Amino acid sequence: MDGHFQALVRSSKIERRAQSLSDPIVRLRYLRQATANQVKRPSRKSRIALCALAVVILTWRSDALVRRPAVPARHSVSPVPPASAVTAVWPVEHTSDYDLYSNGLRIENRLEISNEPRSYRLIARESGVLGPLRTQPAGIVFHTSESDQAPFEREQKRILKRIGQELLLYVRNHRAYHFVIDRFGRVNRIVVESDAANHAGHSIWADSKWLYLHLNDGFLGVAFEARMQADQEIITEAQLRAARTLTEMLRAKYNLSAENCVVHAQVSVNPGNRRIGWHTDWGAGFPFREIGLPDNYQIPNPSLYLFGFEYDAAYTAVTGPDLWKGLEAADERVREAAAERGVTPAVYRNILYQRFRDALSAVQQKNAGEENEHESN
Repeated sequence: MDGHFQALVRSSKIERRAQSLSDPIVRLRYLRQATANQVKRPSRKSRIALCALAVVILTWRSDALVRRPAVPARHSVSPVPPASAVTAVWPVEHTSDYDLYSNGLRIENRLEISNEPRSYRLIARESGVLGPLRTQPAGIVFHTSESDQAPFEREQKRILKRIGQELLLYVRNHRAYHFVIDRFGRVNRIVVESDAANHAGHSIWADSKWLYLHLNDGFLGVAFEARMQADQEIITEAQLRAARTLTEMLRAKYNLSAENCVVHAQVSVNPGNRRIGWHTDWGAGFPFREIGLPDNYQIPNPSLYLFGFEYDAAYTAVTGPDLWKGLEAADERVREAAAERGVTPAVYRNILYQRFRDALSAVQQKNAGEENEHESN
């Protein structure tokens, strides 16, 4: 029996065992242990076996996008300590073509476009009471464009430039992100920062004080021209450097907390079936440390322990063990809270999901009332 076949057999056994574990905490622990060696040093054959496992698991009903598990990118930049403090960054020059900042960030403004002005309602985390209306962003959601790619090589320069320009025009037409970092490390402003962008869809996040629903309004969308691929690094060194300076500027300008700088795979939800993971970009491999942020993969997922959303094995198949830590921590909170109330976790999740429906309804009613009042005036 050759190594390739052995890998496939092992992956099949892991898949069958994971499918038989209904408890999400037990399943996560099993997956982490079973795949530990493969995640640390994936060979070409083991990657093929893992991809085969993912395809099998994705045949189960799921909202996770069908993508291969991403191998975390390894970059040669100097390591930096996790940062929570905001670095001072100030504007140097502003023109219609570009903005320049003190940390070296240059933002191209040629494709800048307006959208709906940002306006969103805060929700108190503990009480669920509606808070004030806010027009300043509360955080950043990082995305990958999932657009066409070409090898990042000198001989591919013309096609790289062409597909990059096509992406920018597409994003502009759909007002999809506030910023796009192309593969050459250029930061392109698309939707102006004062307006909402169509980047997060159904989404949920929470910090120590507030809950946020529908992050199009409350969070800035930063997209890398990239795809989640297992056979190559996700982003370039130039993109990594640009992302660091952009994140520093945005955090300094809006006093954004580090815990509110998250990836799309953490915040995306599907209210139709109460699962997270409608989108799974950056479900693995996001370079938090290199960008100057703490490892936010480990934050307990608020959708799970505050609003009763769930996930399935397909979601864990297209994300990574680092993100699973946040899932496991959220599951533990649900289990502990259910035990305190003398109910099962399933019953408690139903209670939490009703809270989500109530919060969403309250926000919608409040917004509708304000719109009617504005029109009558």
